[in-house]
Amino acid sequence: MAVLYLDMMNDLYIQLSVVDIVKETSDTYTYSFVAESGEPVPYKAGQFLTFVVNLHGVEYRRSYSLSSTPGIDEYLSVTVKRKENGEISRHILRHWDIGTIVTSLQPSGRFTLNTAIDLQRDIILLGAGSGITPLYSILKQTLFKESQSKVTLIYSNKNPNGTIFYAQLNALQTQYPDRFKIIYIFSEPDEQSTFSYRRISNSLLTTLAPQQIYYQAHNAQFYICGPVDYMRMCTFTLSFLGFSQEQIHKENFTIDTATHLEKIGVPPDTAEKTVHLTIHGQTHTLRIPGNKNILDVAQQQGLQLPYSCKGGVCGSCMAKCSEGKVWMAVNEVLTDKELAAGFVLTCVSYPVSDVVKIDW
Repeated sequence: MAVLYLDMMNDLYIQLSVVDIVKETSDTYTYSFVAESGEPVPYKAGQFLTFVVNLHGVEYRRSYSLSSTPGIDEYLSVTVKRKENGEISRHILRHWDIGTIVTSLQPSGRFTLNTAIDLQRDIILLGAGSGITPLYSILKQTLFKESQSKVTLIYSNKNPNGTIFYAQLNALQTQYPDRFKIIYIFSEPDEQSTFSYRRISNSLLTTLAPQQIYYQAHNAQFYICGPVDYMRMCTFTLSFLGFSQEQIHKENFTIDTATHLEKIGVPPDTAEKTVHLTIHGQTHTLRIPGNKNILDVAQQQGLQLPYSCKGGVCGSCMAKCSEGKVWMAVNEVLTDKELAAGFVLTCVSYPVSDVVKIDW
């Protein structure tokens, strides 16, 4: 049992050493890592790392998108922006230095793009502020690996000085003038600015999006990352324009699950259910009340399960319900096909059936 528990821990966590730090803006830095094991860390463009940070005896988990691209960048990198009232981002910016050893979960996330050299399609990236980080990774992958596809980045910020990767993006546009186009949107440009747009809106996106389609519209893929209201507006507008759910991909940075649960309430059923959890070939049987989510109770029982946001938006805790039924309070990740196949988010899943089986 002890050996298996250690194997599970090793499968979940990796130790990373900081090997480089680059200042991107006045409040944003990129940290590059190598694994302490010396082994390469497999990942996909658009995924994220979830760091485990202990402060004052309390464990915190924070996810940061990978701004590096596999097969292109030498190191694994994340880009961290100081968040107002963000204790963890302040801790990282103050204390992480060259040689610092940090703990992370394995790379995770579903905000990814499958590439192929012979594809001809349009990739439209919509980002606001630090939402550029996973988009930057996907952008590099597409430019380097899909030589016939075209990429447009519609990028919202206050001004050029606060724009993450501003120089790098302009360099890529110079390198790929026929395949990569940037549309900057600055809400507070300087007086000498020649940029045309001040704020993204439903009407502006309705005009801009169709103009970026050079190939068949049904093959276009949209990737959106930014504040909740921004992503909601972009998603609504693109859907209104006729693009399908399968063409629109979102990455949530902001989680407000507590407010959502206050509105809808948790299930009133307090009766205990038998829940079988199988991970790495070993099954653990728990008794879980219908008004408690599966992940929380499993953690209270000492089980080490993958998770990050605890808000139903990142997908790190995804597993398959192979028997019985659960109720999910939030789902910002799973598609209709995945739901039909039985996949659930354990951090917001409550057992409904008397017997439930969950497999990782």
